[in-house]
Amino acid sequence: MSGELTLNAGMTVQILVDTFDIRGVVHYGIAGSSNSSLNIGDVSIMKYVAFTGSWKWKEYESEASGKVTELKFGDYDLPTKGENLLAKIKFTPQQLYTNGKPMQEVFWLAIELKWYEMAASLKDLELIQCLNETYCLPQKPKVVAGLRGATADIFVDNAAFRDFLFKKLYVSTVDEESSAVVLTCLSNGVPSVVFRGVSDTAGGGGGESRGLTGLSFYSLAAVNAFIVAVEFIALVGSVSDQNTASNI
Repeated sequence: MSGELTLNAGMTVQILVDTFDIRGVVHYGIAGSSNSSLNIGDVSIMKYVAFTGSWKWKEYESEASGKVTELKFGDYDLPTKGENLLAKIKFTPQQLYTNGKPMQEVFWLAIELKWYEMAASLKDLELIQCLNETYCLPQKPKVVAGLRGATADIFVDNAAFRDFLFKKLYVSTVDEESSAVVLTCLSNGVPSVVFRGVSDTAGGGGGESRGLTGLSFYSLAAVNAFIVAVEFIALVGSVSDQNTASNI
């Protein structure tokens, strides 16, 4: 219900926090896969997320910036690597503000550990494999925990950028909201967890190679993410009930 893009997602979470006395935020949706081991229909339980649409565009022939990850456009020139007047971009950290603490600059946002560990216990859940009676995925979808996700106001459908994100930042999924949700939750001291169903290969061509050309598995990916989210909510509720009983 947050709508697309980071601004809408962040505002929606802040409205929830301001309006209701919430225990945490369970966020789910679809994502593109930048990791070849993640197939359409799989669900990623993220451990870290980052904004990868926040850049400093560097001047041509500027020096490298040490440990900060950079994307050099000349590395993707065809037929061979070369120089490119677009030069390169440097990914920038986000400013995290929390009550009673000084501002921190962070690139990777960590999912609340307790909630992540609870979510990771759901890795054996049964997910949906068939879109309908005619079209089914060639493999059984799985739940995978411990991966990294990237968020930007960009729909990634480019094999070269997909490969860059995976090889340089170890990103497995790309979407347009998750990091905004997590950042807003961290700012308010509210735990959060993210479930993303893989709906496409972000330009990697995996769907076409499996004979899925022209078919939209977005709804199946969304349903699989929803299945995991519902099971997690039930798990959180059962743990809360046990804690309440032990305190009585």
